[in-house]
Amino acid sequence: MYLFAVVFLSFSLIAGCGKKDATDSKDGKKEDKKDVAINENTPFHLKYEMASDVEKGSMDMYVKGKNVKLEIKAKDKGQDVNSVMYVKEGMMYMVMDMMGQKMGMKMDVSKDENFQKDFAKLYDVKDKLKDYKKGGSEEIIGYKCDVYTKGEEKIWIYQDKMALKFTDGKMTMTASVFEPNAKLADDFLDPPKDIEFKSMDDLKNMGK
Repeated sequence: MYLFAVVFLSFSLIAGCGKKDATDSKDGKKEDKKDVAINENTPFHLKYEMASDVEKGSMDMYVKGKNVKLEIKAKDKGQDVNSVMYVKEGMMYMVMDMMGQKMGMKMDVSKDENFQKDFAKLYDVKDKLKDYKKGGSEEIIGYKCDVYTKGEEKIWIYQDKMALKFTDGKMTMTASVFEPNAKLADDFLDPPKDIEFKSMDDLKNMGK
Protein backbone atom coordinates (compact mmCIF):
# COMPACT_ATOMS: atom_id res chain seq x y z
CA MET A 1 0.00 0.00 0.00
CA TYR A 2 2.92 2.36 0.73
CA LEU A 3 4.26 2.09 -2.80
CA PHE A 4 0.78 2.23 -4.33
CA ALA A 5 -0.16 5.38 -2.43
CA VAL A 6 3.11 7.19 -3.13
CA VAL A 7 3.04 6.31 -6.84
CA PHE A 8 -0.51 7.55 -7.20
CA LEU A 9 0.09 10.66 -5.13
CA SER A 10 2.91 11.55 -7.50
CA PHE A 11 0.34 12.18 -10.24
CA SER A 12 -1.75 14.64 -8.21
CA LEU A 13 -0.95 18.31 -7.86
CA ILE A 14 -2.47 20.95 -5.60
CA ALA A 15 -1.25 23.90 -7.66
CA GLY A 16 -4.49 25.13 -9.17
CA CYS A 17 -7.61 24.35 -11.11
CA GLY A 18 -9.34 26.25 -13.90
CA LYS A 19 -12.88 26.38 -15.11
CA LYS A 20 -15.13 23.35 -15.28
CA ASP A 21 -17.43 22.99 -18.26
CA ALA A 22 -21.16 23.33 -17.70
CA THR A 23 -22.75 20.00 -16.81
CA ASP A 24 -26.30 18.71 -16.54
CA SER A 25 -27.97 19.01 -13.17
CA LYS A 26 -30.47 16.51 -11.81
CA ASP A 27 -33.36 18.33 -13.47
CA GLY A 28 -31.62 18.27 -16.85
CA LYS A 29 -30.71 21.96 -16.90
CA LYS A 30 -27.23 23.29 -17.49
CA GLU A 31 -25.25 24.46 -14.47
CA ASP A 32 -22.56 27.10 -14.79
CA LYS A 33 -19.46 26.09 -12.90
CA LYS A 34 -17.41 28.87 -11.34
CA ASP A 35 -13.67 29.21 -11.71
CA VAL A 36 -11.88 27.40 -8.90
CA ALA A 37 -8.51 28.75 -7.84
CA ILE A 38 -6.62 26.55 -5.40
CA ASN A 39 -3.05 26.53 -4.20
CA GLU A 40 -0.84 24.37 -2.02
CA ASN A 41 -2.69 25.56 1.10
CA THR A 42 -6.20 24.91 -0.23
CA PRO A 43 -7.86 21.78 1.20
CA PHE A 44 -9.57 19.43 -1.24
CA HIS A 45 -11.16 16.02 -1.54
CA LEU A 46 -10.83 13.68 -4.50
CA LYS A 47 -12.51 10.30 -4.76
CA TYR A 48 -11.36 7.67 -7.24
CA GLU A 49 -13.01 4.46 -8.34
CA MET A 50 -10.49 1.61 -8.74
CA ALA A 51 -10.96 -1.40 -10.98
CA SER A 52 -8.88 -4.33 -12.19
CA ASP A 53 -9.55 -7.90 -13.27
CA VAL A 54 -9.44 -9.13 -9.66
CA GLU A 55 -10.09 -6.05 -7.57
CA LYS A 56 -12.59 -3.21 -7.29
CA GLY A 57 -12.87 -0.42 -4.80
CA SER A 58 -12.51 3.27 -4.10
CA MET A 59 -9.94 5.68 -2.74
CA ASP A 60 -10.77 8.95 -1.02
CA MET A 61 -7.90 11.45 -0.85
CA TYR A 62 -8.13 14.42 1.49
CA VAL A 63 -5.39 17.05 1.34
CA LYS A 64 -4.80 20.08 3.53
CA GLY A 65 -1.43 21.72 3.13
CA LYS A 66 1.13 18.94 3.32
CA ASN A 67 -1.09 16.68 5.38
CA VAL A 68 -2.86 13.84 3.59
CA LYS A 69 -5.42 11.20 4.46
CA LEU A 70 -6.14 8.29 2.13
CA GLU A 71 -9.05 5.92 2.68
CA ILE A 72 -8.96 2.79 0.55
CA LYS A 73 -11.86 0.35 0.37
CA ALA A 74 -11.39 -2.58 -1.96
CA LYS A 75 -12.45 -6.15 -2.59
CA ASP A 76 -9.53 -8.38 -3.50
CA LYS A 77 -10.51 -11.86 -4.68
CA GLY A 78 -13.74 -11.62 -2.71
CA GLN A 79 -12.10 -10.38 0.49
CA ASP A 80 -12.76 -6.89 1.85
CA VAL A 81 -9.63 -4.81 2.31
CA ASN A 82 -9.99 -1.51 4.17
CA SER A 83 -7.05 0.70 5.03
CA VAL A 84 -6.31 4.32 5.88
CA MET A 85 -3.02 6.16 5.46
CA TYR A 86 -2.09 9.47 7.06
CA VAL A 87 0.89 11.69 6.27
CA LYS A 88 1.45 14.31 8.95
CA GLU A 89 4.53 16.19 10.19
CA GLY A 90 7.06 13.87 8.58
CA MET A 91 5.37 10.69 9.75
CA MET A 92 3.29 8.18 7.83
CA TYR A 93 0.64 6.23 9.72
CA MET A 94 -1.25 3.26 8.33
CA VAL A 95 -4.37 1.61 9.77
CA MET A 96 -5.28 -1.76 8.27
CA ASP A 97 -8.53 -3.56 8.97
CA MET A 98 -7.85 -7.28 8.59
CA MET A 99 -10.81 -9.55 9.25
CA GLY A 100 -12.31 -7.08 11.72
CA GLN A 101 -9.04 -6.47 13.56
CA LYS A 102 -7.33 -3.11 13.20
CA MET A 103 -3.56 -2.87 13.13
CA GLY A 104 -1.55 0.35 13.14
CA MET A 105 1.90 0.92 11.68
CA LYS A 106 3.99 4.08 11.60
CA MET A 107 7.07 5.14 9.68
CA ASP A 108 9.29 8.20 9.89
CA VAL A 109 9.49 9.52 6.33
CA SER A 110 10.97 12.92 7.17
CA LYS A 111 14.44 11.74 6.11
CA ASP A 112 13.31 9.27 3.45
CA GLU A 113 14.63 10.90 0.28
CA ASN A 114 12.60 8.70 -2.07
CA PHE A 115 9.37 9.42 -0.21
CA GLN A 116 10.10 13.15 -0.05
CA LYS A 117 10.85 13.28 -3.77
CA ASP A 118 7.63 11.46 -4.65
CA PHE A 119 5.62 13.50 -2.16
CA ALA A 120 7.05 16.70 -3.63
CA LYS A 121 5.51 15.73 -6.97
CA LEU A 122 2.19 16.64 -5.39
CA TYR A 123 3.36 20.14 -6.27
CA ASP A 124 5.27 19.47 -9.52
CA VAL A 125 3.43 17.05 -11.78
CA LYS A 126 5.00 18.55 -14.90
CA ASP A 127 8.36 17.06 -13.96
CA LYS A 128 6.76 13.60 -13.95
CA LEU A 129 4.99 14.13 -17.26
CA LYS A 130 8.18 14.91 -19.18
CA ASP A 131 8.68 11.15 -19.62
CA TYR A 132 5.21 10.74 -21.17
CA LYS A 133 3.92 11.43 -24.67
CA LYS A 134 1.05 13.89 -24.88
CA GLY A 135 -1.72 13.11 -27.34
CA GLY A 136 -5.46 13.64 -27.52
CA SER A 137 -7.93 14.78 -24.89
CA GLU A 138 -10.92 13.37 -23.04
CA GLU A 139 -13.45 14.68 -20.56
CA ILE A 140 -13.44 13.22 -17.06
CA ILE A 141 -16.31 14.25 -14.72
CA GLY A 142 -16.81 17.38 -16.81
CA TYR A 143 -13.15 18.41 -16.99
CA LYS A 144 -11.30 18.36 -20.30
CA CYS A 145 -8.08 16.43 -19.72
CA ASP A 146 -4.96 15.96 -21.81
CA VAL A 147 -3.96 12.32 -22.18
CA TYR A 148 -0.35 11.33 -21.52
CA THR A 149 1.02 7.89 -22.42
CA LYS A 150 4.13 5.88 -21.60
CA GLY A 151 3.97 2.21 -22.56
CA GLU A 152 0.84 0.76 -21.00
CA GLU A 153 0.54 3.69 -18.62
CA LYS A 154 -1.94 6.47 -19.40
CA ILE A 155 -2.69 9.55 -17.31
CA TRP A 156 -5.54 11.99 -17.85
CA ILE A 157 -4.39 15.42 -16.59
CA TYR A 158 -6.58 18.49 -16.19
CA GLN A 159 -4.64 21.63 -17.19
CA ASP A 160 -1.34 19.98 -16.16
CA LYS A 161 -2.51 20.22 -12.58
CA MET A 162 -4.78 17.37 -11.52
CA ALA A 163 -4.70 13.68 -12.39
CA LEU A 164 -8.31 12.60 -12.87
CA LYS A 165 -7.60 9.17 -14.30
CA PHE A 166 -4.69 6.73 -14.34
CA THR A 167 -4.10 3.25 -15.67
CA ASP A 168 -1.04 1.02 -15.83
CA GLY A 169 -2.80 -1.56 -18.02
CA LYS A 170 -3.85 -3.63 -15.03
CA MET A 171 -5.37 -1.19 -12.56
CA THR A 172 -7.49 1.82 -13.57
CA MET A 173 -8.38 4.68 -11.24
CA THR A 174 -10.97 7.27 -12.29
CA ALA A 175 -12.02 10.34 -10.33
CA SER A 176 -15.71 10.40 -9.43
CA VAL A 177 -15.71 13.34 -6.97
CA PHE A 178 -13.71 16.56 -6.81
CA GLU A 179 -14.37 18.98 -3.94
CA PRO A 180 -12.06 22.01 -3.83
CA ASN A 181 -12.08 24.07 -0.63
CA ALA A 182 -13.38 21.05 1.27
CA LYS A 183 -14.33 21.86 4.85
CA LEU A 184 -11.90 19.69 6.79
CA ALA A 185 -11.73 19.95 10.57
CA ASP A 186 -8.29 20.54 12.05
CA ASP A 187 -8.21 17.05 13.57
CA PHE A 188 -9.69 15.28 10.52
CA LEU A 189 -6.22 14.43 9.17
CA ASP A 190 -4.91 13.30 12.57
CA PRO A 191 -4.26 9.56 13.00
CA PRO A 192 -6.70 7.99 15.50
CA LYS A 193 -5.66 8.08 19.13
CA ASP A 194 -7.33 4.78 20.06
CA ILE A 195 -4.95 2.70 17.93
CA GLU A 196 -1.42 1.74 18.96
CA PHE A 197 0.92 2.41 16.05
CA LYS A 198 3.94 0.15 15.92
CA SER A 199 7.13 0.91 14.03
CA MET A 200 8.97 -1.62 11.89
CA ASP A 201 11.45 -2.08 14.76
CA ASP A 202 8.57 -2.84 17.14
CA LEU A 203 7.24 -5.49 14.76
CA LYS A 204 10.69 -7.05 14.36
CA ASN A 205 11.12 -7.25 18.12
CA MET A 206 7.70 -8.90 18.46
CA GLY A 207 8.89 -11.72 16.22
CA LYS A 208 11.89 -12.50 18.40
